Amino acid sequence: MRIGLVTADFWPNVGGVAAHAVELGRALVQLGHEVHALTRPLGTETSPRSELYGMQVHRPDLTRLRPFSHWALHRWLASFLQSTPLDLLHVHGLRPLPATKGLDVPVVFTNHTSGFLQRLERGDRARKRVARWIDSADLVLAPSEQLVEATLSLSVSCPVRYVPNGVDPQRFTPGQSSVRTRLGIGDDETVVLLARRLVAKNGVKVFAEAAREFVRPGVRIVFAGDGPERKEVESILRRDGVHNSALFLGNVLNTEMPDIYRAADMSVLPSFLEATSITGLESMATGLPLVGTRVGGIPALIADGETGLLVDPGKPSQLAAAIRRLCDDQTMRRAFGAAGRERVLREFSWLVVAATTAGFYERVQCVGRGILNFDTSRLRLSRTGSGYTRSQSAKEAA
Repeated sequence: MRIGLVTADFWPNVGGVAAHAVELGRALVQLGHEVHALTRPLGTETSPRSELYGMQVHRPDLTRLRPFSHWALHRWLASFLQSTPLDLLHVHGLRPLPATKGLDVPVVFTNHTSGFLQRLERGDRARKRVARWIDSADLVLAPSEQLVEATLSLSVSCPVRYVPNGVDPQRFTPGQSSVRTRLGIGDDETVVLLARRLVAKNGVKVFAEAAREFVRPGVRIVFAGDGPERKEVESILRRDGVHNSALFLGNVLNTEMPDIYRAADMSVLPSFLEATSITGLESMATGLPLVGTRVGGIPALIADGETGLLVDPGKPSQLAAAIRRLCDDQTMRRAFGAAGRERVLREFSWLVVAATTAGFYERVQCVGRGILNFDTSRLRLSRTGSGYTRSQSAKEAA
């Protein structure tokens, strides 16, 4: 199959959407598909076309109007499809989605981020605009049940399905790390890792408030990530007298993250909003137990009492108690970590996720050719010439 991944966020950017698009594309190539990544230009790159992990990467210069302007991108995509026919476009993130409306190709949309949930809180006008954008797609995929339910709450006419994020278990593996020595952390110390952007939705201030209840001699905190909440986090730690036990690494390259995880004894996800956390998956693949909140896609990762511990969001004392429990029990940490890696291998490797996603691609194509009804209560496609359009639902037709 010839697939176009349309995304405003892509390598070398860091972040969940960029990582998802790159790793999904790489796995699809491994499965034998032809993949074209259609993304924004890099300021330092002179060539509008390159190759990455077997994908053809196209970076059209649309900056004369506005980066990823809907109309500019729509015109470019229409022209690109004339010269490079594709079987399907897979759009990542809301920003480029409106530009695909009216193109003569099936469109799958992955509704990635918790930012989508924040958009819905802006009122009815914002909800209607988002629903209109999403209805230009033929299928919506979402990496958490919370995002599935939020999308369905908009009464969109296209089907919505859950497909988790993934991880490469060959890159993120248990093992020894040189990071402890480099950071001056002793072999007998317990490292609590927070590998997150330091922003409000990630609950980083709650984690900082909890620190005074679990930090003691022999326990260290490592922050891998940066953001606008850093000063407040540092202020809380300093106020509570535990700042000297914390190390702030700032933004860390993805290539360095496997060693960061290997240097830790547990990983913490204190989020208020979260899809299927890529940080959580990378931690599990590396054999780390998780402590996380009961929000979004986190409970889909953490089997409470088997691969980690779940707590309520915004509760520093609950969070501290769970972290302290793991700090005190090395046997539990090892058991949770081993079970987590086994689950990653079984359910969350990128090859598994890519195969599931490709299965949905094929179903969308079959619907377009009139071979298969995807969901007759919600969607029916009818052919118009060489392309297809969404017709009224079966329920309306009845």
